[in-house]
Amino acid sequence: MKYFIIVLIVLAAFAVLGIIDRIRKERALLAEVKKNFGVATAEEINPERYKSLKAYLSSLPARESDIDSITWNDLDMDRIFLRLNHTCSAIGEEVLFAWLHKPEMNSTELLKREHLTDLFEHDENARIKAGRALLRMGKMRRISVYDYMMRLHSVKVENNLKHYIGLVPYGVGFVLLGIGQAGAGMGVILLTALFNLATYLTRKGQIGPYLDVVSYIARWIGAVDRMASELSGIENETLLEEMEALKKDAEVLRPFARGAVILSPSDPSGGGLAELFMEYFRMLTHVDLIRFNNIYDLFSKHQEELNRLFAGTGLLDASRAVASYRTSIGRYCVPVLHDTPMYTLKTEGIGHALIEQPVANSIAADRPVLLTGSNASGKSTFLKTIAINAIFAQTIHTVLAAKYEADYFRILSSMALRDDIVTKESYYIVEIRSLKRIMDAAEGECPVLCFVDEVLRGTNTAERIAASSRILRYLAEQKALVFAATHDLELTSLLADVYDNYHFSEQVKEDIVVFDYRLKPGKATSRNALKLLRMMDYPEKITDEANKAVEEFMNTGEWK
Repeated sequence: MKYFIIVLIVLAAFAVLGIIDRIRKERALLAEVKKNFGVATAEEINPERYKSLKAYLSSLPARESDIDSITWNDLDMDRIFLRLNHTCSAIGEEVLFAWLHKPEMNSTELLKREHLTDLFEHDENARIKAGRALLRMGKMRRISVYDYMMRLHSVKVENNLKHYIGLVPYGVGFVLLGIGQAGAGMGVILLTALFNLATYLTRKGQIGPYLDVVSYIARWIGAVDRMASELSGIENETLLEEMEALKKDAEVLRPFARGAVILSPSDPSGGGLAELFMEYFRMLTHVDLIRFNNIYDLFSKHQEELNRLFAGTGLLDASRAVASYRTSIGRYCVPVLHDTPMYTLKTEGIGHALIEQPVANSIAADRPVLLTGSNASGKSTFLKTIAINAIFAQTIHTVLAAKYEADYFRILSSMALRDDIVTKESYYIVEIRSLKRIMDAAEGECPVLCFVDEVLRGTNTAERIAASSRILRYLAEQKALVFAATHDLELTSLLADVYDNYHFSEQVKEDIVVFDYRLKPGKATSRNALKLLRMMDYPEKITDEANKAVEEFMNTGEWK
């Protein structure tokens, strides 16, 4: 009898520790929700996790307006995503990643996101309640929730009979303990535990990621239920509609949440004596494997509800993340977007998303723009600034500017190109392929906003100017709103009838080049390449003779 008393005392102790641990974690969760809102995230995503982010995006139908891989890489959108990633859950993370790849072409979805983002930005009560529920779900560091959720039907399910049989010897052991056969009883229990541990680890190795996802879904359904309860009093029509839809889909999936503690830690971060006890309990009894097999059939029956629940939960988390991002940067506006194409873009005080204190510039473009200026004066940064914010306007409905007004555009760029050693294509081939895709897009129905840095830099001067002037003119004739940067000042005259000229410039003060990064009307009149050579202590013979050669060319039009 004393062994039973000892077991009861141990179980009671773990129960008390579990309650204490849960209270502590709830307090820590509340503190984390309050502390992290509006704080720029420093989180990095390992390559394996980053690859898994693409699963949900890949499942969505392709659209003409999607951001292609060239534009994504040109604009360093991976780093942009990390800066934006204030999400609390793995689902929100995957949905936000998909948003940035798929600009909207009308106001329907954007207004829904705006209503939720504005709510979480200004209503502390709503964002704390939503954030706390979403944090309970946590993030998956190794796998995509969506990917494995959609692949669950391919798992070979076992019959639970062998797991139940594996529990019988425990009963025999305890009976032996009860009748005074302590040695025999402990021996039976120990051998059974070792056998169950070995078979558990074997099966866990086969279905580990799937079991993790089922565990995650269990927490997810619980989080949706909690959000629905706690946010029911918030007066926001969009929120109420979304929560109603989530509750409806969660209802049919609620069996997942029953006995969730059996499947996984109640806290995704794990830890604590109570959780350690539960982990060993799972290993020795296979209760999580039994539960997995019992609820498996629900996946094949309710794929549609899972998809909707994923998108709806992601909408809430991603909107809350955008609200946190807005608070962290402080400087932003809600864009004004035209339903009827006007092929215009007007903005005031716009800045780059990755620069902490950017120089803000303004422009009103109702026809294509040609940028000139010295090396390192800010041309490429300005192109990226406009492009990134155009994507922001049509995805997170947030622009880093005082004002922003534009059309719904298909956004493309041709900027940070390089030789492709895999296909053995030269820079020039890569470049003309990149430009051709923009020209093809400009011929379509969707208004095109495109950004080109140094057109045809991969070829000689004469052919570059001849071809690039025709390409840029062709894009203008197709009504594409083009932002192009060039060092070829000849283009400013050749395209003056269809392009507006702007430039960046610098000042030289006592052999120091000072850039102000301010956009100015007209074409550039200064050059700094040779000045920079002198500043880097190149031999005077090189810089002096080069300066003389330039002066002769400017006067005669011939190189000597």
